[in-house]
Amino acid sequence: MGGLLLGVFGLLVLAAVPIGFALAIAAVIAIVVADLPLVVIPQQIVAGMDSFPMLAVPLFILAGYLMDVGGISRRLVTLARALVGHLPGGLGQVVVMAEVFFSGVSGSTSADAAAVGGIMVPQLTANGYGRARATAIVSAACGMGILIPPAIVMVVYGVIGNVSIGALFVASVVPALLIATGLMAQIGWQARREGWPRGERASIAELRRATLDAVLPLFMIVVILGGIRFGLFTPTEAAAVAVAYALLLAGLVYRSLTLAELWQKVVQTAVVSGMVLFVVGAAHLLGWVLAVLQLPQTLASTVVGTGGGQIGFMLLTILVFLPLGAILEGVPAVVLLTPILLPLATQLGIDPVHYGAVIVATQGISVFLPPVGVSLLVACSVGGVEPAEVARPLWPYLALMLALTVAIAFLPDVVLFLPELLGY
Repeated sequence: MGGLLLGVFGLLVLAAVPIGFALAIAAVIAIVVADLPLVVIPQQIVAGMDSFPMLAVPLFILAGYLMDVGGISRRLVTLARALVGHLPGGLGQVVVMAEVFFSGVSGSTSADAAAVGGIMVPQLTANGYGRARATAIVSAACGMGILIPPAIVMVVYGVIGNVSIGALFVASVVPALLIATGLMAQIGWQARREGWPRGERASIAELRRATLDAVLPLFMIVVILGGIRFGLFTPTEAAAVAVAYALLLAGLVYRSLTLAELWQKVVQTAVVSGMVLFVVGAAHLLGWVLAVLQLPQTLASTVVGTGGGQIGFMLLTILVFLPLGAILEGVPAVVLLTPILLPLATQLGIDPVHYGAVIVATQGISVFLPPVGVSLLVACSVGGVEPAEVARPLWPYLALMLALTVAIAFLPDVVLFLPELLGY
């Protein structure tokens, strides 16, 4: 029965059926063949979506859309240029630093690729990087940015795995900075070898002006993490606060948000949230079917019986999530695999927060994996290039990110020391 279910799902994915429908159809076929009651279909789909923490998903999406109004991304790029534009490969360094700032505002890799890529790809191209190289740098930076809170995939993992979302937000900061530093070092080395230009060092006055211009958008990250840490609100309430803050900033401070634009952002949020939540509901139904068929228990006994231990299981997790994250996108892969793999990780003594950080870091690579990564397709659309053109300059960045992800998987203290320091 497990083979039938997975086979049907695989065929539907290859036939380009949307992921949510592929999950639901495969589950329904298994339910019919196994002669299970059909009433569980709507029950389990609704149960998967009917979660108060899951309400954070549309709220963070809306907050990201609103924060992108009024040149907020431009302000963050200007600050990044003032901070690191004078380093070797200046504009490439600016992309990584800008993504560190912007990803904490948007929470979505595709939104990051569109916003940062739209600003930086033309500038990189004009300075001799080439469109393929420029798109590769933007893609790698956005892949790192998935670790900067608030990331939608972290919220979904926390809800599905019953893991503290606040702890996940805090735990992902150090791995994100580690990968960002690695990318900047790699770009600097390439710049010296290729002769890429560097910008002029910003004056104190320019740096102060850029900082003051960007401090309000960046303060949203402080509000979210600080509010969760000090118990002022839950992660879901933090998402609502983020929406209110974004409305205040875009509507009253910058006066760039019209009622027509607000309605447009709400509609976009509804469309994206509807897709995400249906995928979550369909994956919950499939997970219920797998549990009834006792497939996770069978897999658990097989994995534990191999004797690979924590190291072997972490490597298996990365190898499974890399291709599936590219094919299924980030959220569906997490929703589908977390109920199966997280109990195994816990059984092997792996901390759920550490495990979540490794999964999210792997997803940042997979969604930009050539040639099918969904966020890569967004970046290529913005850059005006084909995925095949980007693949060659992108692989070295992805290889570095993968190496650092493996290191993070083997060094749990890198992930856990900050949450423990802050009392999570």
